[in-house]
Amino acid sequence: MTLSDEERIDAKLEELDKLVAALQKRRQELLETKETKGGTPTAAKREIVEPRAPAKTEKAPQPVARKVEVAGPKDPLIGTLDLLPWKSFKKKEGEWAFLRDRQGGLIDELQSAKDFVDRVRKEGEVVVGKYRYVISEERFLNRYYEAAKAA
Repeated sequence: MTLSDEERIDAKLEELDKLVAALQKRRQELLETKETKGGTPTAAKREIVEPRAPAKTEKAPQPVARKVEVAGPKDPLIGTLDLLPWKSFKKKEGEWAFLRDRQGGLIDELQSAKDFVDRVRKEGEVVVGKYRYVISEERFLNRYYEAAKAA
């Protein structure tokens, strides 16, 4: 038995409404906990929007393409590094991304930053923006929030 497109959309909307309601409830609980511990959230933070029932439509809504303009960083290297697919370490602070692809070459995202990679190899660690970068095992680029080092 297959559901019509409209029924599937309605089911997904209902599921999303439930998730939104659960998140709003959790947010309210956290705000109340914060208030009891001495914090005073602003009125805007206390406001909770009630979920609306999904509007019934005769045909599925069409997705709207949105253009998002992102202000570029002053240093293109910071932008390049921020665009890497960073993953958090499980047992320590910091993040890692692949430095090399399966064939052993520099990943495509870092092709424009070869000088940076050479500098990290030579110096051991390099600070760019708010992060300290280190290469490990010649396969990974690690980054650590620079303020964490000073603490």
